[in-house]
Amino acid sequence: MADDGPTVLYLIRHGQTAWNVEEVFRGRADVPLDERGRAQARATASVLASQPLAAVYSSPLQRAVLTARPIAEARGLAVEVDERLTDLDFGEWQGKTLTEARRTWPELFARWERDPRPWNSPAARACR
Repeated sequence: MADDGPTVLYLIRHGQTAWNVEEVFRGRADVPLDERGRAQARATASVLASQPLAAVYSSPLQRAVLTARPIAEARGLAVEVDERLTDLDFGEWQGKTLTEARRTWPELFARWERDPRPWNSPAARACR
């Protein structure tokens, strides 16, 4: 195999959803993009139009797939869905606003704000 130089990896966060606007923990809830999120996906595809891409990967969640699709389609690629890219499991926090989580689990929420990496919500497995 020929060496074509370094591999460049672009990490793109999904476009906006109604739950982003409302500051709701999405986690693994399959929340769709809103109109602004769809526009953001198209804009991202446009910005990346001049960049060579060999593949486009996405979580199975529709907000991620709908963000990846315009990027892939612009190049005649299919979006390759990979379960390992699925968002964190927020357990009981999923579907709750930041305010609700802060009020219901104040100590845990404060720890999560300081360092979200090793957290474990009341019903979620530890995210490590």
